[in-house]
Amino acid sequence: MTAFRTIAALSACALALGACGRNEAKSGASSADSHAPGTTLASAPGSCGSYAAGTPGVIRTFCTGAAVAKVNVGGTDYTVKGGTCETQGPMFSLNIGVVAGPDLGGPKPDYVGLTTNGNTGHFDNAILTVTLGGKGYALTSSTADITPAGGTFQGTAFGDGTKVTGSFTC
Repeated sequence: MTAFRTIAALSACALALGACGRNEAKSGASSADSHAPGTTLASAPGSCGSYAAGTPGVIRTFCTGAAVAKVNVGGTDYTVKGGTCETQGPMFSLNIGVVAGPDLGGPKPDYVGLTTNGNTGHFDNAILTVTLGGKGYALTSSTADITPAGGTFQGTAFGDGTKVTGSFTC
């Protein structure tokens, strides 16, 4: 009986190792292909609504508002929808998508965040963060032009110098 258990265990290991090179092993279950939050097996980020704030790695979500951003990152165009524009005192903020922390497994979901020290006009060095296509960019050198209906922004990503430009409506 012990020999039978050993052969069964070795067969199970061989099957598991044989699956390592196949796509099924890389992406896990089919639901992981669209990124189940907290899963490290995902091959692509999920839609904004598939992330729940407070789950591991999901800090906050902005998925159901009217704000839309059109962003160009290093020559690639993206559109992100469902965010909010808010003015509190002299501050303006645009948030669209999922604010993800470092403990979120798998590809990072889309996010566009812009904060300015005023609610209308031209701003140098606005706080601008973009995560698109699974990659995050902190734009330490940026400008923005804001109106109550929307605006534009542009900047250079810290580290690799990627150019980011965009416009948004509230």
